[in-house]
Parts: sequence; C-alpha cells; structure tokens
Amino acid sequence: MRTPIDQIKGNASEEHKTRLNDAMNWINKKGIFGYAIMDRIVIVEAGVVDANDEAVGGERRKMIRAVYEMEVKADMCNGGNSIHGGCGAYLADVCTSSTYSLHDDWNFGHVSAALDCIYHAPALEGTNLRIICTLVALGGRIGTSRCEIWDKDNGRLVCSASHLKMKASSSKAKL
Repeated sequence: MRTPIDQIKGNASEEHKTRLNDAMNWINKKGIFGYAIMDRIVIVEAGVVDANDEAVGGERRKMIRAVYEMEVKADMCNGGNSIHGGCGAYLADVCTSSTYSLHDDWNFGHVSAALDCIYHAPALEGTNLRIICTLVALGGRIGTSRCEIWDKDNGRLVCSASHLKMKASSSKAKL
C-alpha cells in the first residue's frame, strides 16, 4: 500500500481513498519508467471541494481534488540541479491520471489526449512539492483535469498543467 488510508485527509470515502491508492500502485509497476520517482509520492488528501471560480447558475460548482506531496531528489533534476521539465510533466500526468479514479465513471480505461505544461519557477533538489490535482470537467468520453505543482515551503508555483483524457474505446477487428 502506498499511503495508509487513515492518513489520507479529505472527505472522500474509504473506498475512494483505497481506489486512489490502488490507481497509484497500478500505474507504478517496478521496473517501468519513473518507478523510483513515483514510488516516493505520498497521497495527502482526496475528496470533493468547492470550485474557486464564480458560481454558475446560482450554485457553486463542486470539483474532485487530490493532493500529493514529495521531495525533489537528484534523479528528478536537470543539470541546473532543479526539477527537469520532463519530470514536471510526468508528475502532472501520473497524479492527474490517478485522481480520475476518485470519479465512479472514470475509474480506469482512459488515455491521455493532451498534456499542456507551463513552467513558472525552478524547484531545486531538496524542495518539498505539493501537487494539487482537480477534475475540472468530465463528459461521457472526454475529461479535463488541472494540476498545480507548488514549492510547499515557499508558496511558489513551480508548474501548472492542463490534462485532457479520453475514455478508451474497444475496437472490434474488421475483415
């Protein structure tokens, strides 16, 4: 188990927290790309929160959110001793993809269609990261999520990303 369920804060049910844990473990199999990096990610919080934007139609929107934390280690850094852009994109990808497991209709079976990352500030080796992922819009086949990677100790935004996912369809062989 990645993170003990009783240590994950937030209003998600125990079942959903377990599903999030399972998704992180399913994505991260020993020997695959990024294994050592992803193995250090800790799930801190999971649940439903109010959206920070203006109320739509008189009601405040609800969004699914998961929060993760980890420390930047040497294997995540570029030659300048700060987190490599590719590693930032990797963290955005795996953390948002895992967050989809909190939604009953998007638990598994989705693929990335687009991942757009913006790099705001460096995060040097030893920096504690707080990775906040929210599911912004979910349809029948397409979902959009947002990821913000923060320098936890200095309150500085390191990277932000928008991730478009599609539910995989089963294709039937045609002759």
